[in-house]
Amino acid sequence: MNSLGLLSILLGLCVFYTNVKANCNVEGYYWRDYTGETPADALAGGTDVNGKPIYIGQIFNLRFLIPAKIYENDKTAYYEYGGPEHSIKDNIKILCTQHPEHFKWVRTNNEEIKLMTSGHLVIGGYEPGCTTYIGRVRHAGEILVGKALTDNLPQFAGLYVTKDEKAKKYTTFEVLTFDPNTV
Repeated sequence: MNSLGLLSILLGLCVFYTNVKANCNVEGYYWRDYTGETPADALAGGTDVNGKPIYIGQIFNLRFLIPAKIYENDKTAYYEYGGPEHSIKDNIKILCTQHPEHFKWVRTNNEEIKLMTSGHLVIGGYEPGCTTYIGRVRHAGEILVGKALTDNLPQFAGLYVTKDEKAKKYTTFEVLTFDPNTV
């Protein structure tokens, strides 16, 4: 591939990333660049085995925005893609809000999530052919956050979390919702 072709691809990815990012902004929460220090307004989505918060991250990898987990005092984000756990130290965002009371975790499954109408389901990323939300589940003594895939082939629908370099898929889980009218 020549340099002009590569430049065109990179420009296209930048435009795509900017458009997806702009379309995912909802008043009340936002994605900040994550540099290894947890912002005071970061939203925790889970807990590790010691009861410390696990934060909700988002990474940009090749062509996709993928929900990730960020452990406290760790500069790395961990995410599932294609089966195994991956880690990354750059191109990381962290979910933040001034109003954590407007968020609620709602128990659901692969079928019910498509029918949910109570609250706005928080979009966590983008993968072709599916809607990607933020989910969580209790696993191995932790409450792990990960990506909840819907609107794709049934064999891929579900919540994907990672632990110890392995991925696990769940069909029953909690999904993150946002309702600015919650007091």
